Amino acid sequence: MSLNYTTLQSTVLAQAVHAELTAEVTQFIRMCEAMIRREVRAYEVRTTIGESSRVALGVYNLSGKVQAVRAIYKAAADGSTYALENVGLQGIRMIPATADVMYYAVSGQTIEFRGVPGTGVPMEAVHHGWPDPLDVTPTNDLLTNYEDMYVYGTLFHLYNFTQDLELAQSSLSVFLDCADKLNQANGALIGGGSIMPGYNFGHIRMGKGY
Repeated sequence: MSLNYTTLQSTVLAQAVHAELTAEVTQFIRMCEAMIRREVRAYEVRTTIGESSRVALGVYNLSGKVQAVRAIYKAAADGSTYALENVGLQGIRMIPATADVMYYAVSGQTIEFRGVPGTGVPMEAVHHGWPDPLDVTPTNDLLTNYEDMYVYGTLFHLYNFTQDLELAQSSLSVFLDCADKLNQANGALIGGGSIMPGYNFGHIRMGKGY
């Protein structure tokens, strides 16, 4: 059975045999997720672009977790979905707002549609980025599919906190191996170097986490 935020905490504490760190384990998970964002170049995620993200006529904010949009889908009247065409910023300006919703363009962390979607009409985005953190949602696809990355990344920070440095290094090795395999699996999807690698902050310091 897949882990969730609660069972991840109990699994880490049981494996480390450090039940007294119950109050600290959520911080270790947050630090693990920050490490995932540094070490994993990208992950394919599906999210909904809804009315709460609209900032102007046909213009919506993208989540800060979006690195690169791969596709946008909209529901048709018959309940099916169809893909919109990315026409770029110059192309989008040539399409009237009254046209059917068939096109989009991305600029930084905003996305613009033409025609203009009706009020409350959601779009589905397929993008490279990050799922919601576990303190926001009980689980996510990354935890479901790569739970060892979460377990051993969290254990690394726990053992670093307790100064069990040999165990911390062992956990870090497992975490980095998982990250490397995920980067390889995503390599074909990323292709052509269109997404820059994550920031490299150098070697991860061993010692007190906070």
